[in-house]
Amino acid sequence: MTALRIATLFPLATVAAGDEANAAALVRRAAARGLTTTTATVHRPGAMAPAEVYLLGGTGRSGTGALVAALWAVDLPARVAAGAVVLAVDAGLDALARSWVDPAGREQAGLGLLGVQVGPGPRITDTVATRAAGELPAMVGWVAHDVTTRRDPGVLALCQVERGQAHGPLEDDGVLAERIIATRLHGPVLALNPELADLVLARAVPGLPPAPVPPEAARARAQRLDEVRAAPQSRRRRR
Repeated sequence: MTALRIATLFPLATVAAGDEANAAALVRRAAARGLTTTTATVHRPGAMAPAEVYLLGGTGRSGTGALVAALWAVDLPARVAAGAVVLAVDAGLDALARSWVDPAGREQAGLGLLGVQVGPGPRITDTVATRAAGELPAMVGWVAHDVTTRRDPGVLALCQVERGQAHGPLEDDGVLAERIIATRLHGPVLALNPELADLVLARAVPGLPPAPVPPEAARARAQRLDEVRAAPQSRRRRR
């Protein structure tokens, strides 16, 4: 591999949530490991770029159908089967699920890359802190959705929510699969949590050496985690 190729897929299909900046965060963490990278943003299936890492994001049910159609058009399942790694945030998670729910409440088929069913739920906007587990430290991010996420038996969660009403107290978030990492956390989540970027890179390029997290990034996240943990639950917004 002369350079790790990173492609952000169809960011205009759903409501923008800052997730397009995940590519820049991944480039920075790759450089800290001595990797060179190339990046591309794909807006239509006819301009699809081959890559080792694909990034999906966005929020809102209104655009998920268009995102699913575009991902089928570029045969993302075949690309994952061939070894590509996907980071899927929020609407990206919905698109990769076995099923998702449209704005009218109707169940629709997703790509089926994740053993997950997405259904309707209360509208929630919140900042959350997660618990440290495995390769990941405590993380921070924000969520804005009106769905519930049900994983099939045996499907691993990415992390457990410590504070915040995103999924109810002490509930799990996301999915951790062999080639797919999925979460509801925006941020952009990779900029807020460099270790998650490292996990994506490790799936794409096994055997990478470790790289320290910049002290300023660690301090900023620690401060944000302290703020989330200290905030009274009554101040959190649930709509």
